[in-house]
Amino acid sequence: MATVMPFATATNGTHETESSSSDAPNDLPIDIALGLPGPLPDGEQILWHGKPDRAALARYLFRWPWLAGYFALFALLPIAATARAGASVAQIAFSPLLLLPVALPIAGLVLLFAWLMSRTTTYVITDRRVVFQVGVAFTRTINIPLALVTDVSSRERKHGIDIALTLRRPNKIAWLALWPHARSTKFSAPVPMLRALPPASPAAAILADAVRRAAAGAVHVPRIERSPLGISARPQHV
Repeated sequence: MATVMPFATATNGTHETESSSSDAPNDLPIDIALGLPGPLPDGEQILWHGKPDRAALARYLFRWPWLAGYFALFALLPIAATARAGASVAQIAFSPLLLLPVALPIAGLVLLFAWLMSRTTTYVITDRRVVFQVGVAFTRTINIPLALVTDVSSRERKHGIDIALTLRRPNKIAWLALWPHARSTKFSAPVPMLRALPPASPAAAILADAVRRAAAGAVHVPRIERSPLGISARPQHV
């Protein structure tokens, strides 16, 4: 089943990555350089690893444009109030500054959390599982065996990509253990997500291929369907 736990202890050498969005020191094994809690088991290979993009996190996860628009709309209230009170043009023009003590701390917290999340999150795809190394205050490792993944779908947007994993029932991970690396509206059957990857990331195609190869009874024929929402890959069973 999917677990929230460290890796099993094993001895293994350096693993090569097929693609990476971050450079690891050359003098360290790749699993240690990525900050994983232990070495991978013998024979397991890393196919890809990467981190969320800070700007994409702020835009798509924390809805930065909507937040900015909300404060811009809210700024009309003091303008209307001062204009109705017969204030001067200068007073009306500077009245939105009254919102700064509220708006700046909120905006700062959103941008800070997006930065911290991009720094502390590492996604790893191996030929056996997907690993989420996440947590701003307390780091936790979430292991999802590829054999439990029934569907991989990606949403490709201009500034970032989200990849969702549908787990084979009755396997599931608690929504609170995953958040914010989970689909926001799926509480009873949480959907793990690789959030805000850079637009050019090959992670979706790599993961879709790895899931097909790991699926029991699957026909290992590449079948990646592109749609307006991105890539959807479903194991084909015989």
